[in-house]
Amino acid sequence: MLNRTAIIKQPDKISFFNDVYKLQKEYQQALILDNSKPDFIWIGEHQLCYTLGRGSNYDNLLFSLNDEKYDVFKIDRGGEVTCHMPGQLVTYLVLDLKNFNKDLNWYLRKIEKIIIKILGTYNIECHLKNGLTGVWTGNKKIASIGIGCKRWITINGFAINFDCELENFNKIIPCGIKDCLMANMIDFNKNLNIKEVKRIVKKIIQEEFNFDFVSK
Repeated sequence: MLNRTAIIKQPDKISFFNDVYKLQKEYQQALILDNSKPDFIWIGEHQLCYTLGRGSNYDNLLFSLNDEKYDVFKIDRGGEVTCHMPGQLVTYLVLDLKNFNKDLNWYLRKIEKIIIKILGTYNIECHLKNGLTGVWTGNKKIASIGIGCKRWITINGFAINFDCELENFNKIIPCGIKDCLMANMIDFNKNLNIKEVKRIVKKIIQEEFNFDFVSK
């Protein structure tokens, strides 16, 4: 596999979803126009919001879209409704799959493998479920995946629940899965540090995609 240069951003502050989504779209468009441009990785946290994928069933949103208390975004990814919030570690990957494998199923399986490796670093036993995208520990979901792709340039990525207010998921049917229970990483180890987990996320992504990271 060729070495690829990727710009990486890891803000310490809690970011607004829409700001980072616009940034992803800018990098995606740059890669579409010129595939010699670097890929882009973002690792961080969001202020509370809900996002809906293409073709999402609005019945899975358990509050009114007119309720100004909640920020809701309809975005370019597959999958149903999910929730982002502080304490949830979100990773976005804007990659040119032509440099890896032009196969979205391969890419989804690669992301699942990355998540399992991250969690395995902390001895959190997890698994996949047939017919569903994401990663579970026992009967609870601990990580969600949602990707978009245009001309083989990806957007969006995955979210791992680190230490977030899981009650926020009660406002939706997460990923369209009824009675879906959620888990946090700190349920398994109270001493985990989110900055350390970010470092492991960066390391494993670098290894799996053979990236040379630059800050820009």
